[in-house]
Amino acid sequence: MNKLSFENFNGKAQIYAQTRSSYSNNYLNIFCKHLVSQTDSCVADIAAGTGINTKLISKYCRLVYAIEPNKDMLNQCRKNCQEIENIKFIEKTSEETGLPNKSVNIITIAQAFQLLDLEKTKKECQRILKKSGKVILIWNSKESKNDFFYETEKVLLQFCPLYKRSIHVMDFKQSSFSNFFSKPPEFYKFIDDGVHFLTKTEFIGRALCASYSLPKSNNNYNAYIDALDHVYDKFSVNGLVYAPLSTIIYVGEI
Repeated sequence: MNKLSFENFNGKAQIYAQTRSSYSNNYLNIFCKHLVSQTDSCVADIAAGTGINTKLISKYCRLVYAIEPNKDMLNQCRKNCQEIENIKFIEKTSEETGLPNKSVNIITIAQAFQLLDLEKTKKECQRILKKSGKVILIWNSKESKNDFFYETEKVLLQFCPLYKRSIHVMDFKQSSFSNFFSKPPEFYKFIDDGVHFLTKTEFIGRALCASYSLPKSNNNYNAYIDALDHVYDKFSVNGLVYAPLSTIIYVGEI
C-alpha cells in the first residue's frame, strides 16, 4: 500500500472497527478448503486493518501474521484481537512484510487489494509464500445498481476528491487481476451474502471510515455529514436502509 493510501486511514480505526461487516461463512468455507492443516497452516493477513479478517481466520490456523502499515489501524487490531494467542502484529507494508522467505502457506488480503502497489506486492508475496501457496483476495462488495447507491455516490463525488469508482466500487470478473496470478484463479461471487440493513449511525460510520472520506478537520466536513444524513432519510424505512453486500473471492497461485 503506498504511503498516501495508508495514511488516509489515520484517525479512522475505531469507527472502522465499529461499523464494518465481518466476512461470510461462504468465505470461511473456501478459506478452510485451502488450508494445509489446521495445526500447521501459517497465514499472512496483509493490510489487516482493524483485524476483522485476522480474528475470523485465526481459529483455523496455527499462526496468523497481521501485517498493517497504519499505526492507528494496527493498534485497533491489537485491541480487537488481544485475547488471541496465535496472532503476531507487524507494522509493515504489502511491499515489505518483514517475513522470512517461504514462510507462509496462505496470504489473505481483505478489502484492500485495489489500494496496493500490485507489482511490488506480487514480488513480496512470491518471496514469502511456500511452494504451491495460495493468495486469497476477499471483498464485501456493495450493490451498485440502485438509487440509494447512486444518491450516496453523488455525495462522495461532491465532497471526497479521493473517491474513484474504478477503485472503490469495482466490477469484479474472473479476469480482473489476471496479471497478478500465474493462471486463472478460482473466482466466487455470492450475491446478497452480507448485512442487509443499516442504521443511520452504521451508514454514516461506514462512509467516514473509508480511505477517501473527509476527516473532521476538513472545512466541508459538516456539509458532508448533512448530505449523507439527507440521503439516509430519503431511503430509510422505520429507521433502517436496505444495503446488501456480495462476497467476492479470488484464490490462486502467483
